[in-house]
Amino acid sequence: MNARDLRHPASHQTIERFEILDTQPEPAFDELAQQAALELQTSMAAISFFDPPDDPALPWREWFKAKSRFPARTLSRGESFFVPALPDGGEPARLFIIPDLLADRRFRDHRLVSGPPHLCCYAAAAIITQDNELIGALAVFDTVARDFTPAQQTRLVALADLVRERLEARLHTRIERRSAQSDYSDFTEPPEQHLQQMGAELERIERLLEDEVVSRKSAELQLRHEREFAEAAIQILPGAFFMIDVHGKLLRWNPLFAAGTGYSDADISELRALDFIAAPDREAVAEALRRLFETGEPVNREAGMVNKAGTAFPYHIHAQRVSLGGKHYCIGIGRDIAEQKHREREARRAKERLDLALAGSRLAIWDWDLRSNTIHFSEGWRTLLDSRPTSEPGNVFPGDQVMAWTHPDDIERFASVLRAAVKGDVEDMQCEYRVPGNTGGWVWMHSSGRVTEFDAATGRTLRMTGTTANITLRKAAEERVEFLATRDPLTKLPNRMLLNDRLEQAVANAARKQTRLAFMFIDLDRFKTINDSLGHDVGDELLKMVAARLSACVRSSDSVARLGGDEFAVLLENLPETATEIDHESAQHVADKMIAALAAPILINGQHLNTSCSIGISVYPGDGRDPATLMKHADVAMYDAKSKGRNNYQFFSQEMNARAQERLSIESFLRLALRRDEFELHYQPRVSFLTGQISGVEALLRWRHPRRGLLTPDKFIHIAEDSGQIVPIGEWVFEQAFRQIAEWRAKSARDLRLAVNLSAPQLYDGERLLRAIGSALAAANLDPTVVELELTERMLLKHVDETLRLLERLGKLGLGLAIDDFGSGYSSLSYLRQLPVDTIKVDTAFVRTIGDAPVQHPGDEAMIRAIVAMTHSLKLNVVAEGIETEAQYRLLRDLGCDEYQGWFFAKALPAAEFEAEFLDTQ
Repeated sequence: MNARDLRHPASHQTIERFEILDTQPEPAFDELAQQAALELQTSMAAISFFDPPDDPALPWREWFKAKSRFPARTLSRGESFFVPALPDGGEPARLFIIPDLLADRRFRDHRLVSGPPHLCCYAAAAIITQDNELIGALAVFDTVARDFTPAQQTRLVALADLVRERLEARLHTRIERRSAQSDYSDFTEPPEQHLQQMGAELERIERLLEDEVVSRKSAELQLRHEREFAEAAIQILPGAFFMIDVHGKLLRWNPLFAAGTGYSDADISELRALDFIAAPDREAVAEALRRLFETGEPVNREAGMVNKAGTAFPYHIHAQRVSLGGKHYCIGIGRDIAEQKHREREARRAKERLDLALAGSRLAIWDWDLRSNTIHFSEGWRTLLDSRPTSEPGNVFPGDQVMAWTHPDDIERFASVLRAAVKGDVEDMQCEYRVPGNTGGWVWMHSSGRVTEFDAATGRTLRMTGTTANITLRKAAEERVEFLATRDPLTKLPNRMLLNDRLEQAVANAARKQTRLAFMFIDLDRFKTINDSLGHDVGDELLKMVAARLSACVRSSDSVARLGGDEFAVLLENLPETATEIDHESAQHVADKMIAALAAPILINGQHLNTSCSIGISVYPGDGRDPATLMKHADVAMYDAKSKGRNNYQFFSQEMNARAQERLSIESFLRLALRRDEFELHYQPRVSFLTGQISGVEALLRWRHPRRGLLTPDKFIHIAEDSGQIVPIGEWVFEQAFRQIAEWRAKSARDLRLAVNLSAPQLYDGERLLRAIGSALAAANLDPTVVELELTERMLLKHVDETLRLLERLGKLGLGLAIDDFGSGYSSLSYLRQLPVDTIKVDTAFVRTIGDAPVQHPGDEAMIRAIVAMTHSLKLNVVAEGIETEAQYRLLRDLGCDEYQGWFFAKALPAAEFEAEFLDTQ
């Protein structure tokens, strides 16, 4: 039946005749909708009927009889996807396909396209009655744009015809049933029951026959296509293909096999597989084939191959066992490697000559192939460089492994120099860095190189070559000279000159990155009394002990300096947050540690000495934007501390000092929050880009503060971590969240997953963490595979070995593991392959600056694209966080992210509101 035979859509009376409108679901139609989605490989399908009203004043509608994941029950004429196929002056289409709804002006603003489930593709086949009247459509939908093959289009029309047949069979059965009821109206109940049973059985048999015919035709078509594909694949293989049976007889081969051996097809059919193997290798190949047929062990070896002329040449054979029809066969690929062997010999000779030259120059040569990301070193490079970064043999290593040898303090600088060279920003790459030495210490290296090959079409760098030299002795001499000029000879701490230089650099860095820093002046209390009464020797030892204790209170990236006499200074850089009160909390924490450290008695020459200190603190930029002002204000604050009784610290700003006190208040209230039941959990949905359905939730902590109202974690979590209270709070979160997700899964029958955040202090005591999770899982009767634990990228960079062992134990319990805020760090990329991670969550900092963000950062989109590619190559799931706009949603969907969460879909809600909004638990 072609399009010109079709009439216009049927009238309301025609539709009414089938008695189908507003009826209950029926398996016969539901199965056809599901089959359409399966065969056309779409996420949704539906069977609809058009209901034109007799009265023009009444609305036209498209009513859906059967659905497979399609959300709507009815569509108006303006919403119908099929209406554009019904032109006023022509015939309706038999097939109506819109490959990309977003690109079609008629549909891009449709509520099911612009909103959930965000349809992108539509294909429908008209349902035509035997009288050639259009009554409905069988349609498939998808959330990605796509085309359909001619075979799929034909299949969709066939399924639409099956809908028509089942519809008319249904009508025929009802007519016969009513007739039978009329004929037997004077009889007893058994005849009526008999007719009902016969009608149902007739309908079931008809449906089985239809399905059998469709399945058989589909299977035959698929088998024919597979045979054609297999034959074409064999013919175009880049190597010599062969197939032999257990007796060694050749059953199949391709033209390359015949060409390589020089035999005709007739000759090959008379020979055995071993006839083509050179005599020295024949026994070994025969044994390999025997193991292949008996145990399934694949063959992957080199052997001599003999052609028709009797000439032997090296050959590489790769074969494996297959089972067909209950019998074993061997299929494989062979490749002539004579030219390859020749090149390898020549390369070895050239390499030996180069190594002899390098041995006298005390240089090592490296060659970096960026296409495969492998680095080749010259022979003897370990000996020349007096380093042993790896115990693995060989001189060829992956680029990531070579970078991992670099000292943690040097890796960022080294990577930056390499990136500049690869991009062509500099002609020559020059860098000094450290690698592990043979004696266990670090060896200084100087590497220089340049790009030696690039793709002229794309401008992409393909290869770099360079040399590396050992400069350890030179660096040691330089460091000794610098140390004597910049260090205090008594305490070995930086002196005033070095401190000034560091403070100047820190201010410039903070101004450029818009971060904060704190400067602290420290003066020992009553040191003059100790020095005068006990002597300068005791005073000097006391200063050394004080310097050691002060240094132990700060991070390795911070600076402790001795300014002279009993005065010290501390520089705290890169404070964790940009909010002013957080800056002061960080400085306050360090000051508390210093006062406590100096309060403990110090034993010198068998005598316990007690001392204390007064500390003044200034913060950039609020207390000054240049080093001199910061130092002056810290000095003023230090004298203010002395005036308040010594053994304390003061901020330069009284207002800031008040905020520091407020932190103590929050910490005090926080200690009572669990006991007073002031915490609560909110839940934010995580949604699949592919289906538009909620795949899970993330549990987020909130604190209903008795004075300040509902607080989000950024207002108190850092305090909980510093004070150690985060561990019991985290255990409370496990108990509440596990119980809630188990309840929702039971009530709604939804396969929801739960994401729970971990903090760094929870990882310090792995045994307690494992006990807490196990106890919460048992109490909630929850499957561990439902739960996913989220760790930030920075958490993974601390105590890597211990963290890895703990994560492996968590993974063995069945728990999922996710890296949150991925992309905010750099060093963790080399550890990603070692971690038992299931999910990567892209840092929200990248998401905020793409799409329709006020401030665009094109590099962030490139970073997301790289993260998705890398993550998918490791078979991991990618989740985009913080999606707030439709533009961000569409961009991240197109970049290949698997799931998303953010305000674009829903904010985090309390449990009751989440259940009412998203879960059908009635």
